[in-house]
Amino acid sequence: MLVRVRTYMIGTTFMILWSSCSFLQPFQAGHIVVLCLIICYHTLFYLYQQQHSAGFTFLIFTCLGIASIMVQPLCFLIPVFFLALSYFRSLTFKSFLAGILGFILPFWILFTVYFLTDKLDLAIQYITDYSQFIPFQYNGLNPHHLIPLVLLSIIVIPSIIHFLQNSYQDKIRVRMFYYFILWMQLLLTIGLFIFPNLFSEFYLLLAMNSSPLIAHFFTLTHHKATNIFFKVILLLIIIFIVYDRWMLFTNFF
Repeated sequence: MLVRVRTYMIGTTFMILWSSCSFLQPFQAGHIVVLCLIICYHTLFYLYQQQHSAGFTFLIFTCLGIASIMVQPLCFLIPVFFLALSYFRSLTFKSFLAGILGFILPFWILFTVYFLTDKLDLAIQYITDYSQFIPFQYNGLNPHHLIPLVLLSIIVIPSIIHFLQNSYQDKIRVRMFYYFILWMQLLLTIGLFIFPNLFSEFYLLLAMNSSPLIAHFFTLTHHKATNIFFKVILLLIIIFIVYDRWMLFTNFF
């Protein structure tokens, strides 16, 4: 639906952006977070103009609550998803309450487990860390982080321009989905620059969010310049993969 033709380009794009970065290979919180956000997106788009949406809204905000436990700044996405539900004409008072309860549920379970296992000190520490989050710490970034971010920016910017110029060819519903994706792109980019110590998590979310835009661009354009650009981007990604793995190999020994 998002690309107007049957294609696996969205998933393929995301897997390439993910697998090209060695710092994303070990299992980490970002993997769970991106799975939760994918469920949120899929369910949110399903709820387009559905008035009986309390159950699925509960699912969206439960996944958002789990993601917020893993990456604390994602709790700021709560009003964004409520606005998106209103934008898709599926927000009711009942679904609003369901969303609040869904977001609280993971925290309720977490603190119940802490209480039953007599580890309330961990709960207090968690709340303290939540309230004392220090942004703008760029010391941990290196070329292995910055190069894929630059490559992603090079691909995404023309993809966004292409969509804005040709969005009239998509259905109204699809355009609304993409406008939500564009707003999320902006918010996730801001989050990455504010919280660079969470670079892996935010980059993975940006790669997931950018994949429909990139797939829309490369799948629906057939110009010679676009074909050349596609090949150049693939070449740059391959060069980065070789560089990234070579540096990882030499540092290992």
